[in-house]
Amino acid sequence: NRYQYNNEQQGLNEWIEQEKDICWNELLRNINPPGTIRGFVAASPSTNYPDYFYTWTRDAALVMRVVVENYNEEVKRLLHDYVASEIYHQDGSGYDGSWGRYVIRILSVAKVILLLHTPQNDGPASRAITLMLLANKSDNSYVKKTLITPIYRDLDYIIDVWLTPCFDLFEESEGLHSYTLLVMRRALVDGAKFASKHGDSRRAASYAQVSEKIRDRLEKFWEGDSIVVTQEHTGGLYKSSGLDISVLLGVNQAGLPPFTPGCDKVLATAHALEQAFETLYHVNTNNAFPDHLGVAIGRYPEDTYNGYESGKEGNPWFLATAGMAELYYRAALEWKTDQSSITINDINGPFFGRLLTQEPQDIIGMTFHYGTPEFNTLINKMSDAADRFMSRIQYHQRINGSLSEQFNRYTGFEQGARDLTWSYASFITATNARNGHPIQ
Repeated sequence: NRYQYNNEQQGLNEWIEQEKDICWNELLRNINPPGTIRGFVAASPSTNYPDYFYTWTRDAALVMRVVVENYNEEVKRLLHDYVASEIYHQDGSGYDGSWGRYVIRILSVAKVILLLHTPQNDGPASRAITLMLLANKSDNSYVKKTLITPIYRDLDYIIDVWLTPCFDLFEESEGLHSYTLLVMRRALVDGAKFASKHGDSRRAASYAQVSEKIRDRLEKFWEGDSIVVTQEHTGGLYKSSGLDISVLLGVNQAGLPPFTPGCDKVLATAHALEQAFETLYHVNTNNAFPDHLGVAIGRYPEDTYNGYESGKEGNPWFLATAGMAELYYRAALEWKTDQSSITINDINGPFFGRLLTQEPQDIIGMTFHYGTPEFNTLINKMSDAADRFMSRIQYHQRINGSLSEQFNRYTGFEQGARDLTWSYASFITATNARNGHPIQ
């Protein structure tokens, strides 16, 4: 087997900073790879079993969001080359395969795109969020000449389709999805500020109004003990558990009420996901693996995609495990920033019971007041728990630090698309949150 465990006993802090550098370099390697058009963001360099040598609007937006965060003259050219398209071949032609998603065709490099088909609606929201982050770091002439038109195109599109059923984040289920609405709301909240700044009061009012409607609709995704992934299911895969890591990925990316990383219902959802995966995957239950590792997290319990084909057994994903770590870091940072007291209740009780290794019913009613030793202890426990997820990534990475899409649920060895760009982006955003500087 060409994969190896990294068994070196390296300090976690040192390893995380080293791995962040590796992720950054590998991420850049997958932008504009040889033989592709300028602005091509490869999901992975893998061209066979599986073939991921495409660019997805969503993947590209999340990757370039990380590049924007590291904005400097060196990456400025990459950002200006960036053309978000849902999925196209490396020569820029449209994709006409079986996946449900955007299919768009480039008309001119880095500027104009033509929307041909739109069955996956989170892409424009993520792209708009990234482009507005870029606008905040760009000079006004570049914003007005280049960015403002595609930003408004994506935001106006959201206004038209936000209640329309579409494919989910992982392109398998049709309906109304919490992740899609979370990122749409964030795009419109940012968009209202952007439009106001640039003198478009009509758009600003429209974006703000619809963002509040989306907030109201998101409230309905809470179904008793977790925020469910999909409602109004119209086709494709039905996830009977209602659980999906995409909910937490959306919270990390959007971070707005009603669902912020540190709120009770998000914590309850995180607990439900951990609980589901800790018994599902052998790597979480086998005593041969170190006991300091956090739960290996997959996409959703019903997953049957093994990195090569469907109808098999799903596995943990690096980006899902990093996403759980990021949620913990963000939640702790939220509580410190808000200087809020935390009270354990029926909703968040299972989460805190897991964190404090106590029965939920024994700690309900307990309050941790900001500034007290008890509060600081709780924050430290959150950080330690998040670090355990990062240790899980450290244990299953290849010895050179590269990250694939998945690692096997039994053996722990990497599999699926190699050097997944989204895996690298997710590790970087988790590390930024760990360092107290999450991407906003």
